[in-house]
Amino acid sequence: MNKKLHHYIDGGLKNAWLQNGFELRSTPYGKGIAIHDVEGLTKAICLSMAAKTISLSGIEFRYIRSAGMLLSQAELGAMMGADVQSVAQWEKHGRLPKWADKMIRVLYLAHAEGDQT
Repeated sequence: MNKKLHHYIDGGLKNAWLQNGFELRSTPYGKGIAIHDVEGLTKAICLSMAAKTISLSGIEFRYIRSAGMLLSQAELGAMMGADVQSVAQWEKHGRLPKWADKMIRVLYLAHAEGDQT
């Protein structure tokens, strides 16, 4: 059985496809989608990105910051010892310093394990 995949583009993601955990619905405004566990999906996506062996893109970095950790650019910058303009540039242009790529992964993993500091 070949179940239809859904291209999940929340937060600007380009390479996220859902195989399950969603339901297509008709609404008065056209076709819609209901995600069964948005928090669980966000966590799964962020954990997958944190485990990648290649560098994060700016979009992935932003998704982890905003959807995964619920932080503003200024808040993340303060945690990382970087100014808000640097964080904005990394997200916009996708050119992250290696240390920033590694640090957001570590910060997200701590966040996912319940460390909110």
